[in-house]
Amino acid sequence: MTESAPRTPSRRSSVAWLALAATLAVTSVARAEAPVRLRVLTWNVWGLPAVSTNLKARMAMVPDAVAKLDPDIVLLQELWAEGDGVGVRQGLERRGYPYACHLAHTKYGMTGLFTASKLPFRNIGFMPFAAGRVGHSFWHLEWLASKGVGSFAVQTALGEIEIQNTHLQAQYETDAYEAERLSQASEILLMPQDRALPLVLGGDFNSGAEELPRRALLDLDALRDTTPSPRPDTIFVRSGATLQLRVVETREALTEPVTLENGVVTELSDHPAVVVDLELSVCSTCAPVAIVDTTSTRKAAHAALVTAAAITPWRVTLALSVAASLGAVAVSFFRRTAALLAPSWRFRLFRRATLALLATGFVWTAYLGVLYYPARAKALRLVAQELEGLPPSKPPSSLR
Repeated sequence: MTESAPRTPSRRSSVAWLALAATLAVTSVARAEAPVRLRVLTWNVWGLPAVSTNLKARMAMVPDAVAKLDPDIVLLQELWAEGDGVGVRQGLERRGYPYACHLAHTKYGMTGLFTASKLPFRNIGFMPFAAGRVGHSFWHLEWLASKGVGSFAVQTALGEIEIQNTHLQAQYETDAYEAERLSQASEILLMPQDRALPLVLGGDFNSGAEELPRRALLDLDALRDTTPSPRPDTIFVRSGATLQLRVVETREALTEPVTLENGVVTELSDHPAVVVDLELSVCSTCAPVAIVDTTSTRKAAHAALVTAAAITPWRVTLALSVAASLGAVAVSFFRRTAALLAPSWRFRLFRRATLALLATGFVWTAYLGVLYYPARAKALRLVAQELEGLPPSKPPSSLR
């Protein structure tokens, strides 16, 4: 039997194969450069141990509630306890979110920030805020945490985008912390960033869209606020050098009461979730954003920080004067009442309660004068100086 020679392709078939390969390559490129839809969720889950009601029962329902909204990227705030974070992480992993990071414990302290994603991401790091590290009052609880920004690089089909998760200072009856929030927002726009990457910044900003902290992020950092409302929770976006982020839809979710495992009917959090649908597309031919004059916003932010820091000396004087007065009253009261013979149990109780109250007032006001106001002024001045050196306008970049 004679072995047949191997067949060689004809010129016509070779041309056909080359044409098919070229068609497949073009199709592959076109498919790779097709716009990508991204759904991002930000939600303050109100997970404060010993403070939040029905904490365990609510946290147990967080993964399912989040998964039903089908976000690609999940940004949670106030998920404080490490155990709660483990539960939420495992629940989301079972529902298709294999990538997660809970900044429960950092070298700066607890953050309450939790990030999960369907897409691969790498942790860029955590930047603590300079302002807000000491609280005005013991019961404000903010001093237990480290406020700051967690940054991540998420890999999409079109390339990397930067994701940031944050939670600015809350306000209380005895101190609104307005200067602290403005300082923290300024630190976000001043932090080192790769501006070639698109940016998604979500979280609880504890301020409305009309307030200066969020206006500073809009004007000075060339961001777009996807939820311009008085509510504190929102997501900001900015396009990169070659990739554009377009806002498709924004809505609130998870506002209805649900029945918890313990039978209690309540909302899952005291904050609604914010869900934003985005479209990511190649932006090589996009027109640049016109340079806007940011002078007024920058001056307003700088002036507010400088003014807040400048009132420190008289507040220090006032606090230390009150502390000295309370100390003197406490010593005088202690000496006078100690000389009384056989006082009743009611008087002894009154004496101890009065001394405890005077001692608490002395410690608190001394703390304000010695530590809180000086540390606050130092942080505000530092951020104001950096903000003063910010260029008056941003260079052209791709469309927002």
